Amino acid sequence: MRRVTLEQIPARPTSAWQNFWRRYWVSMFFYSFPVQLLLLNIKKNQLILVLWGILFSIVTESVGSILGIPTLFLEPEYLNEVDFRSYFLMGATLGVFSMSYHISCYIIDSPNFPFLGHLPNPFRKFIVNNSLIPLIFNMVYVYQVIRFQIGHEANTNWLIAQEVAGYLTGFAVSFLTFYLYFIRTNKDIVRLFKVSFDFDNRFRRLRVVRVNVFDRLDEIKHKRIRVDYYLGDWLKPKPVFDETEGVNSYRILQIFDQNHLNAVIIQLAILLLITLLGTFRDQSLFQIPAGASLVLLFTIVLMLAGAFTYWLRGWSFTGFIGGLLFLNYLMQSHIINPRYDAFGLNYETEKAEYSLQRVKELSDDSLYLADYYTTLISLENWRKKFPAEDKPVMVFVCVSGGGQRSAVWTTRTLQHVDSVLNGKLMKHTMLMTGASGGMIGAAYFRELYLRRQSGEMFNIYDERYVDNIARDNLNAIMFSLVVNDLFLGLQTFEYAGQRYFKDRGHALENQINKNTGFILDKPLCDYREPEMLSLVPMLILAPTIVNDGRKLYISPQNVSYMLSPTVFQTRFLNQKTKGIEFLRFFENQNAANLRFLTALRMNATFPYVTPNIKLPSNPQMEIIDAGLSDNFGVSDAIRFMFTFKKWINANTAGVAIVAIRDTQKDRPIEQSLANSIFQRIFTPLSAVVGNLEYIQDIHNDTEIEYAQSWLKVPIHRVEFQYAPFAKSLKELKEQEEALTITQPNEQIQTTGKKKFEIVHVERAPLSWRLTKKDKESIKRTIFEFRNQSSIRHLQGILK
Repeated sequence: MRRVTLEQIPARPTSAWQNFWRRYWVSMFFYSFPVQLLLLNIKKNQLILVLWGILFSIVTESVGSILGIPTLFLEPEYLNEVDFRSYFLMGATLGVFSMSYHISCYIIDSPNFPFLGHLPNPFRKFIVNNSLIPLIFNMVYVYQVIRFQIGHEANTNWLIAQEVAGYLTGFAVSFLTFYLYFIRTNKDIVRLFKVSFDFDNRFRRLRVVRVNVFDRLDEIKHKRIRVDYYLGDWLKPKPVFDETEGVNSYRILQIFDQNHLNAVIIQLAILLLITLLGTFRDQSLFQIPAGASLVLLFTIVLMLAGAFTYWLRGWSFTGFIGGLLFLNYLMQSHIINPRYDAFGLNYETEKAEYSLQRVKELSDDSLYLADYYTTLISLENWRKKFPAEDKPVMVFVCVSGGGQRSAVWTTRTLQHVDSVLNGKLMKHTMLMTGASGGMIGAAYFRELYLRRQSGEMFNIYDERYVDNIARDNLNAIMFSLVVNDLFLGLQTFEYAGQRYFKDRGHALENQINKNTGFILDKPLCDYREPEMLSLVPMLILAPTIVNDGRKLYISPQNVSYMLSPTVFQTRFLNQKTKGIEFLRFFENQNAANLRFLTALRMNATFPYVTPNIKLPSNPQMEIIDAGLSDNFGVSDAIRFMFTFKKWINANTAGVAIVAIRDTQKDRPIEQSLANSIFQRIFTPLSAVVGNLEYIQDIHNDTEIEYAQSWLKVPIHRVEFQYAPFAKSLKELKEQEEALTITQPNEQIQTTGKKKFEIVHVERAPLSWRLTKKDKESIKRTIFEFRNQSSIRHLQGILK
């Protein structure tokens, strides 16, 4: 039998469809350079793709909406304006990020594609073929900006066009700046070998950009990836010719090395520029939009990821974990120990002893009685503001935390309600308590009220004061984080004779100080006399101590009665001290000189956004947001009420708890989702965190119920909620006018007036920055029906 060889077997004829499939789909598409680069990134550069994924998720409003993160990108603010300049800066930073992406990928991936070494301007060719992700992102971003602005109905088409032009101009300017640098300095196959050179000498000079040249040569020879077509100039597909012809691997490596060296120089230049910007961190002109600062942070992470991958290759993940462990060791050993100080305190003197024994000593009965009788002076001065024959109602203002949203809502509510009541709200208020941004708003309005009480003639109800507190704070925080905190910034400043390091907490304080006209920049002790004379309500801040969960009570008065049970009745054994009184505990560290803005920041320390302040004690006391223990301030008001219940019963006609909260108290129960594996893992944790406000609400309601049993005078509760439902400010004003008509409700319905349409409006996010739409939403919500009803209720109580 005759043997048939493979060569003698006739080839099966191929159809036109098969030829088309092989040539156009397999060769020109699947084995095209852009597709292979994308697949390689998916396979090797997952961290880089994660950064792009986060950016895509943010601009499409898929993540972070509750914190207002998407608005940082879709409506960037610069110098308190959203305009061409703010979008230009946004585009410029995203251009830097995109170029850093190309640089990192080029350094990591170019050895897998040695054909690049044969092409003129290889880096330019690489950028063209690696631009799929940046191109899609830019298209999505521009679309989202237009959609967002149209949805907010705040800008005309011409203004939207200016904003988009600003973004595209900024992106083009920054991207082309770096691009032209590479075009002018990078060598290609023609320019590099026009002149002869000694390979060994050049090899030594380029050693800086390689870890192991032989490994890289082996990668070029054996780890090359098949590419049949690449996109050339004007995006025209061009075939890839045989890589083995003409130039050996050593010379290809030299081309890449020279290009890589330029790339490393650019990356170092970017880091140096970011560091130098930290010198001007306090200047508003250099505080770029918060979204742009976040992009710069991503740029730093991207460059570090590229460097780790390039230098350590297969050991990159292990090296990253090792680096984290080493950094952790340096911080544990206090070799690197970033300080987050409370400005005004003395950190050079002997540290305060922080022990159970001292905590109990400072809650002694003698101190309780001394502080009790001192506060009675304030209560008597409060009583003197009213006629002797009429007992007044005592008001406690309790405000919720919630960042900028709560600060603006609190200021707006206090301003509007006090105006409608002809000043009665502040006159009747004895104490203000609460958390986070709400207390910043309350402190701001209280200071305005104090200045008017001191003889300054101005309208404290002017809307510009709400606009002041609503100004952006986040740009300064994020800019400080990127240009200073990440590089363990060593800039210092002097306050009250002490030197402190600048950090993003300092940036937040300074920005609030600027926004509020510098009227809150005073030491804590400056409020002692006005509170004693009852010119202004007492204000007690109660941030949470991380070490043991107690409250740190900060007040210009000594308030040890907030720490322990009353001395006027029998106590049960082994009662836990409920808090620490700041003024007495840190007396030797100049507690009275604490900057009042720092005290407000300690009460509003949102995790990760601002650093936890560490106080001069041994062991070191660390402070976090007051909202962790009570986000509404009701428990502290009840505590004060219980302590002075005898005086309140004898001297008042009742108590009114005015709760100003930035969330709806009774929200609809959410639909349960299908039980996925991730929900099963995270539900126990998310249930605790997500329901923390509900738990606190229930606890506070219970305390008020109990208070009705031991307080002999009536307790009134009036709530003002930021729960926007109104469609427009005009509609609300019309609704308010209709509700004030003297005719009966039945007659109002028969007048033929159009029924007002109430629709749900998206709430402002929990953030230190609000958009124009958010500010308008907060301003108009005070006219919402329930809040207007609360004003009338309070008006009846304080008649």
